[in-house]
Amino acid sequence: MDKKINTVTIILVLLSLVLVCWLVFGGPFDTFYLIWNLILAWAPMVFALIFRKSLRGKLSSTKSIITFFSSFLWLFFFPNAVYIITDYIHLSNEKFYYPNPNYTPYSGESRVLYNFDLQTWNNFFSITFGVFLGCALSVLSLYIFHKYIEKRKGRLVGWIFAITVHLLSGYAIYLGRFIRFNSWDVIFNPLNIVKFVISNIDKIAVTFTFYFSLLSLLIYGIFYLFIYLGEDKITN
Repeated sequence: MDKKINTVTIILVLLSLVLVCWLVFGGPFDTFYLIWNLILAWAPMVFALIFRKSLRGKLSSTKSIITFFSSFLWLFFFPNAVYIITDYIHLSNEKFYYPNPNYTPYSGESRVLYNFDLQTWNNFFSITFGVFLGCALSVLSLYIFHKYIEKRKGRLVGWIFAITVHLLSGYAIYLGRFIRFNSWDVIFNPLNIVKFVISNIDKIAVTFTFYFSLLSLLIYGIFYLFIYLGEDKITN
């Protein structure tokens, strides 16, 4: 399993470098925010790998500290990997198709005409590549912790842990996308976050937390199914 995770991590690094090179040298000029979001999406994966490495060998006080802080920082940054999905809202100003002014019923003309401007479609493809990478990073980093919990506490506790992480992540994504808090505000502006959370738990917050949590859990569940199938030995 360790060798497979290392291989997948290397592939994800290479794909991320390809995307960054594309955004810098060949992609649309208004999607540089994806580079920053991709860096933040990598943060939980880095801390998950540190956590995994700290479990090897003989346990010591230093390793225990590393294990604790890497776990905390992984959970702290985990929502950033899923948050990248919300970058699709940047496509709201793009026009992918428009009504055909020459269309009339039974004229043989198409009802709509598609926009073939490469800038518009480059934005779509760039965001989509970033979203897939962010989802893959979120799934793999959570899978490392999920399997650790499951091995020690059982399958039920493992899934309770995974669902809880997605619920917390859903609320963090809501705070980040709509309220515009970011990860650093927890360190530099914690009181404002606490005040907001206490006084603004309303229907909108609960609804969008549920939607974001359900979406990220669905993504994880689909990936998990494929991992589960891959673990089975196919016999004739």
